[in-house]
Amino acid sequence: MTVSHSAATTVERRPARRSLASSPCKQTPTGERLRDANAEDLLTIPFSYRILGICALLRDLDGESFTQSLRKSSLARMHLMQQRSAQAPLPHHVLAISKDTGFIAALAAGDIDTETRIAEHSPRAVIDGAEYEEDFLFYHFQQRMLSTPTNQAELQGIIDRWTRVEEGEATAYITICQALLEQNAASFCSALDAVLEMHKEQLRRYGKQADFDRELAATEGKVYLNGLALVRLAQSLKLAVPERPELIPRRAHEASCPPLPEDAWLRP
Repeated sequence: MTVSHSAATTVERRPARRSLASSPCKQTPTGERLRDANAEDLLTIPFSYRILGICALLRDLDGESFTQSLRKSSLARMHLMQQRSAQAPLPHHVLAISKDTGFIAALAAGDIDTETRIAEHSPRAVIDGAEYEEDFLFYHFQQRMLSTPTNQAELQGIIDRWTRVEEGEATAYITICQALLEQNAASFCSALDAVLEMHKEQLRRYGKQADFDRELAATEGKVYLNGLALVRLAQSLKLAVPERPELIPRRAHEASCPPLPEDAWLRP
């Protein structure tokens, strides 16, 4: 769950069920337990791998382990979406793409193949009662840009709908997505600054909330994966990006790891 209802979310909250890691830097369960995971568990597993990856980056300065954990996060989400295609329908809150931590993990890791496959299996309409439309449109735009990058009319239509939902306001997130669509590097860099300033303000507000979580603030609050995902998307379009943006460590957006097998998420 996210902290606020706008696309400019702060840190990702723990999924509603128990976390698979009681401490953010603990190991996740064994492969045997993961094999038996249900849809609710598979909502938690991608989140847990994100936390492990951020811990590796911040504590050990290990960019490869960071990227590897993000890829495992995305592979767990892909497994869940493939289950959706092959089996009974999944609960709405599990399907909602704005609650999906695995897709952004794939994008932040630069794993184009997995992120595109997640996008192909993801809902293409907002799920009423499970997510806000403005949140959905932010992630939907990124997914469609990966799946149908040359369909300018569709992508512009998403931005136009999003602008109407925001009552005509060109938010920082709308602006940065418009810059990606236009492949305008200068506009992207300017909009990224605005996105990061908005995110920092929301972090300050989150720190005053009654449900403030110190462990999450020490991990997701230090590395802004949504911002890193936007940088990776810009890089995939060959756009110049800021060298040292705040909350996006250089080690994070330069990190890589070898490809992983689809069942790698079963082995923490």
